[in-house]
Amino acid sequence: MFRRSALEMRVVILAPVGRDAQLLAATLAGLKIDTATAADAEHLLVQLTEGAGAAIVAEEALTPHQVKASAEWLTSQPPWSDMPFIILTSSGRPTPQSDRRAHELQTLGNVTLIERPVRPETVQTAVRVALRARQRQYEIRSRQEELLRVNADLEQFAHSASHDLREPIRSISVYAELITRQYGQLFDQKGAQYLEFILTGAARMETLLKDLRSYVQTSSISDEVPAPIGAREPLDAALENLAGSIRECGAQIVIGEMPQVRMRSAHLQQVFQNLIGNAVKYKKGTPPKVRISARLEDSCWVFSVEDNGIGIAKEYQETIFGIFKRLHTNEAYVGTGMGLAICQRVIERYGGRIWVESQPEYGSRFFFTIPS
Repeated sequence: MFRRSALEMRVVILAPVGRDAQLLAATLAGLKIDTATAADAEHLLVQLTEGAGAAIVAEEALTPHQVKASAEWLTSQPPWSDMPFIILTSSGRPTPQSDRRAHELQTLGNVTLIERPVRPETVQTAVRVALRARQRQYEIRSRQEELLRVNADLEQFAHSASHDLREPIRSISVYAELITRQYGQLFDQKGAQYLEFILTGAARMETLLKDLRSYVQTSSISDEVPAPIGAREPLDAALENLAGSIRECGAQIVIGEMPQVRMRSAHLQQVFQNLIGNAVKYKKGTPPKVRISARLEDSCWVFSVEDNGIGIAKEYQETIFGIFKRLHTNEAYVGTGMGLAICQRVIERYGGRIWVESQPEYGSRFFFTIPS
């Protein structure tokens, strides 16, 4: 468990009638739990904002207006935070009024209702459970912050690498080409082959850096929901960029009706281009046949890119979306292993998901969703 400060784990008590607050504080003192007493509902929110693990509140201390104000305060808290409230209710038979009041108090979210009179051990147990839950929330926050820091460092490294390495790699390519043109006749077959290895490696590295830069740039996609666009336009742009590959292998492209989607055109084009490019690349002996379609399902547009290629074994159908994940050598199929990782990151930034259904030698169907 992560160590927490006393302020983060204290229990704030709001019980303004008689000696209730002092009795509750004394009950929790035996558990070595720090407490603080609030004078009223407004002061309670002030103390919770400063830091707390849970709140114990007497039902009569909160008017309907104050319950609403507390609920609004809760909605303003970070996503990881879900403050536990232990509400001490009045005893007696259930009535329509008590049912309405209970429903009203439930708007506070993480609420435990305890009827009075209450035994000290009941209060202690409820507080221990609440603080344990709060401790987990703090752990989630700490891990999220750590992941954000790590991701920021990785993205900064990838950004720097993709820029700083371009120039020396370009120099390698240029000088290797100059040597080939001016001194190529001096090399024997093996020497010429070595030069070709240098040029091929440099070209592949440039492609890799380009894909790495594209992957890093997906993190800057705005969370703002864009205006609807027709999906056919970015699809046509992707097909135009792939026209040479499509023509070379005699691929047949079948396109269904395309909807309007809330996604930026350049990003949707990027997804289409990677998926269709893979469908054309990973072909069998026959010309590729690629079918692109879309359907509305559960408030999402589900796009499908289906091919008749070599297929993907089940054990690789999740790992292929990782960075630099490749199932084939560069000699068999040229690539960097970044295309599907870019697709996944783009789609997830728009609140969708991407997956594949496939069998070896029976082609693949890639699906991705975009909220409608």
